[in-house]
Amino acid sequence: MKLLTDRKELALAVEAYDFENDRVSITLSYTENISAEKIQFEKPDVVIGKNLSSMDIVNLLRRMKNAYPVYETLRGPRDKKDREYFIPLSFELPLIMGKVEAMSKLPDPVFVKADELREASRTFSVLNQDGRLVRLAFSPSWNRDFYLDILATKNSEPFSVDMESIDEESMNQTITDIRDWIIEEIGGIESNMQFSQRYRYIPDEILILNERILFARTDFGYWNSLPDVVTRQLDVRYFGGPRLIPITSVVRAGIPKRAKLVKAAEDFIDWLMLPDTQSKLIKDWENAGITVFGFLGGLSSLQEVNQTVITQHFPRIKTPESRFLQAPQYLPIRWTGIRSLIIPWFETAIASHQTNHSFFEVYQKWELSSFSESE
Repeated sequence: MKLLTDRKELALAVEAYDFENDRVSITLSYTENISAEKIQFEKPDVVIGKNLSSMDIVNLLRRMKNAYPVYETLRGPRDKKDREYFIPLSFELPLIMGKVEAMSKLPDPVFVKADELREASRTFSVLNQDGRLVRLAFSPSWNRDFYLDILATKNSEPFSVDMESIDEESMNQTITDIRDWIIEEIGGIESNMQFSQRYRYIPDEILILNERILFARTDFGYWNSLPDVVTRQLDVRYFGGPRLIPITSVVRAGIPKRAKLVKAAEDFIDWLMLPDTQSKLIKDWENAGITVFGFLGGLSSLQEVNQTVITQHFPRIKTPESRFLQAPQYLPIRWTGIRSLIIPWFETAIASHQTNHSFFEVYQKWELSSFSESE
């Protein structure tokens, strides 16, 4: 059986599964980004990876037979009979980290909103005698993923499947909110940029511990890479909007229509979805010195695993209630390429004095150039 994945740590899972099952042998094919073209070329029996829920990939997959007690918002694309094309395995959420003392003053013990970050930041920033910022609590420009975090709190699905419809209003409101944040709390685009140039070559956690900054946007992977001596002094909150936490990515498993070993692929997914399997793999990765957060880089799609195994291994990470979680059902076709356009577009628009910006125009030019290159 052939597995196509973007998760390197699954190599250890494959070894464990092969050891337990002498009737099947799994060949793992690793790629950094899974695309419809890659699936067609590799001809795998099972696909496991991030950002798979675009229609060009969905159209290559068969419907799944088995169902599991996963978070409802993770279920993803379904057909007219409510049958699923994927099994969600894990998911990531945006994190805000800061010193324990600062985080304890936030209103909620689990997540923090943009206006709460702004409010907590106002008394922290300090100017020197020359009027230059020497302490700055937080800037929405420090982590480029934060632009999409803000957008997701306004609309979790701002792009249609074919990109013919884009919620330009939410995107422009995101630009306005971030620009106002930088101007009102930091003193302007130039002041924000100068602070970053002076200090932000130093890792965020060091800047926080040295009280140069108050908060930083991070993720599970980076948090997990920090030594215990650092994380003992820090705490985290999920970033979200009014009663929602946007899911930034989901690792899913799917079986292509052209898979030759469908039953073997289903059995492997069944095995991965056992709480005991996930618990064992988390321990095995840790014992092998493989730096991976939780299950496949995120929280498990099984709440049972999060409330037991994850909290034991990662005590600072709290399990959010399922009703707060929100994720798009579909991603646009060629999402990886589109995402690479959005971030610089946001940066340019935020620094501009214009009030209305169109991402669709940028997308059309990119689509046209991509089409020309493929000719």
